[in-house]
Amino acid sequence: MKRTLLILLTILLLLCGCAAKDNHIQTTPAPTPTQPQTTVRPAHSPLYIPDVSVEDVIMYFNEVCLDSEFINSGDPSYVQKWADPIYYTIEGAYTDEDLATLTAFTQWLNGMEGFPGMYPTQDSTRRTLRLYFCDQQELVTRMGSDYEYMDGAVTFWYDYDIIYDAIICVRTDLDQQLRNSVLLEELYNGLGPIQDTVLRSDSLIYQEFSQPQWMTPVDELILRLLYHPDILPGMDAQQCEQVIRSLYY
Repeated sequence: MKRTLLILLTILLLLCGCAAKDNHIQTTPAPTPTQPQTTVRPAHSPLYIPDVSVEDVIMYFNEVCLDSEFINSGDPSYVQKWADPIYYTIEGAYTDEDLATLTAFTQWLNGMEGFPGMYPTQDSTRRTLRLYFCDQQELVTRMGSDYEYMDGAVTFWYDYDIIYDAIICVRTDLDQQLRNSVLLEELYNGLGPIQDTVLRSDSLIYQEFSQPQWMTPVDELILRLLYHPDILPGMDAQQCEQVIRSLYY
């Protein structure tokens, strides 16, 4: 009888061990549900300027970048901009402050996304921008009689709406503060926004007399938009508007 009980007890123990083993094999952790990842769009783009609406930006962009000061004024045309690096030479009676102003501007440009770069050169065969500091008579000789009473002037040439050559003249009989302003304005115009503005009186390229010593945030914005890789030479106003709305919010 004891032997029989011992056999039965052994069988029960074996059965319990197998059940425990089977339970261990079948027990697996429940899968953790994955949450779908969503991209949160920031409230504003890095280009955004408080209190300046996208409608204002589009209107200003059209005014200065898609119009010409002397040809077909009021008739929006196409984006014109530099696509290759600008290499410039300087001639005439320039001052240390003239050079400092030019250097500060080119350094700012060279940090801008999409801008091809602007650099000095001593090689006249390589240059694509000629910068002259000269008297009024030389300015008229180089730029034409239409510029007789101008403090400075810029003319550029383009092919398929890509600017490839330019001349800038700045009069040397101006006081330094005005020279700084004229130099910056002509450099700015020579990058593509050739039309001076009547919409923003604080702008570097305001059409009436002023002497700003640097660009406003909106002036900087216009150049950032013009040279953004998504704005291409030859684009019209409608195409530019679509890109601007996607970049500025």
